[in-house]
Amino acid sequence: MSVDKKLFQCRIEELPVIGGFVYNSLVRDVADFAPYLSYNTPFPANYLAKLNQVSAAVTPVIFINQMKVVTLRLLTNSYGLRLMINSAEIYFNSAGSGLNVLVKDMGQSPVRKEISRDDTEALLLALRNLNQNIFNNSAVLIAKGFTLVMQNALVAAALAIKTDNDLQNSLMGTRSAATAGNMTLYNFFWTTFLSPTRTTGALIYKITNKAKYKDYVIAQMMARMRHDEAQTQVHGTVTDAAGHPVNRAKVKLIPVDGGRTKTVYTDAEGNYVVSGMRATAYNQVVTKGTLLKINALTVVTREHLELNSVVV
Repeated sequence: MSVDKKLFQCRIEELPVIGGFVYNSLVRDVADFAPYLSYNTPFPANYLAKLNQVSAAVTPVIFINQMKVVTLRLLTNSYGLRLMINSAEIYFNSAGSGLNVLVKDMGQSPVRKEISRDDTEALLLALRNLNQNIFNNSAVLIAKGFTLVMQNALVAAALAIKTDNDLQNSLMGTRSAATAGNMTLYNFFWTTFLSPTRTTGALIYKITNKAKYKDYVIAQMMARMRHDEAQTQVHGTVTDAAGHPVNRAKVKLIPVDGGRTKTVYTDAEGNYVVSGMRATAYNQVVTKGTLLKINALTVVTREHLELNSVVV
């Protein structure tokens, strides 16, 4: 099956934003568009209806809501492994030379590393190695007090993480396929509504009004979009259970629909600021040593969202 070629200059996720800029300018300048009959009623209403279709296709609410649940559970289960791993390592140390590998080679360190990196695929491989080593040394470990319940709990944790990782990949794959399938819609919106409107607006104002002219120039709209993202931030304070500020806590914001994770550290007063946020849903992971807090949040363009955390 052939896939339509993309006919617009911006990224797909930017199309609704730029389309919104042009629509708002059209509504503001409707009197100046009036002599050009193509832009009279019902053009603005049809433009908005198609823009809403594009927005729903680019960021489907059902997809985002599903991803919120899956990614939050995946992170919770992954970081929840840390206490289990610490407990298991005590038994590894007790078994010592009785193990068929060195204690440091049982596999606990790679698991910790991949949890910190939020690399689920690598974490699953590390867990497989760790669980195999525990199985191979179960008799020695059980003699030191390690139990089958503990062993089975690690196996079950790995299975839960794999199940959610598979579901996450399936959701992302479905969305990618839908994005390709929606290219006809995106191209239609661009060629029928967005591009003609911004071209006409630029011609109307190129000589008479330089400020309005910029509102119809793609490069200017892209710069405006970047500026809006730069003005969008999440900030807050991280404290411990006693209410004391936590210095150098790692604060990660992970978009649930994929994309770049942003990471900052708190200052001596426990404060942090993450700027340049894309408007979407995120999972926030706050860590300091063994202390942990996971939050779910949604960022709105140009919003300064305050999100305080207590790590325990």
